[in-house]
Amino acid sequence: MKKLLVLCVAALCVVGTVFADDAKNSKETEETFDLLKKPTDSLTRTIVPEDIHSTNKTAKVSLEYTPLTDEVRVFYSCLAVSFDQGEAMNSVIGVLDDFKKQNQYYSYKYLQRDSVRYTQDDHNLKIAVYESYVKMSR
Repeated sequence: MKKLLVLCVAALCVVGTVFADDAKNSKETEETFDLLKKPTDSLTRTIVPEDIHSTNKTAKVSLEYTPLTDEVRVFYSCLAVSFDQGEAMNSVIGVLDDFKKQNQYYSYKYLQRDSVRYTQDDHNLKIAVYESYVKMSR
């Protein structure tokens, strides 16, 4: 009877260490997957073009380019009182055409409708942000 009890306790200890080791390995696996996900996000580059194709003095244009998926988000921002959606669209199209030529892309297609949102900056000025989201193709 005592031998059986000793064998059960020993088997329980062995099973416990195996499960503990397995739990540790699964935690390491999750951390590895998290590390694999992070480089995808960190590959997004922010580009500020020199020529923004706009006559608006308060306008600023920036691109967020993800080379892994060939996706580009273009942000056109200016003061809300001087915002003209037609000029913003023309500026974004000009910037995308320049980007397409510089990076040897053939064309692009829109992944979402262009959107306009209004925010306030640090000086309490109302800012209009026009956003376009496209996928480039070679």
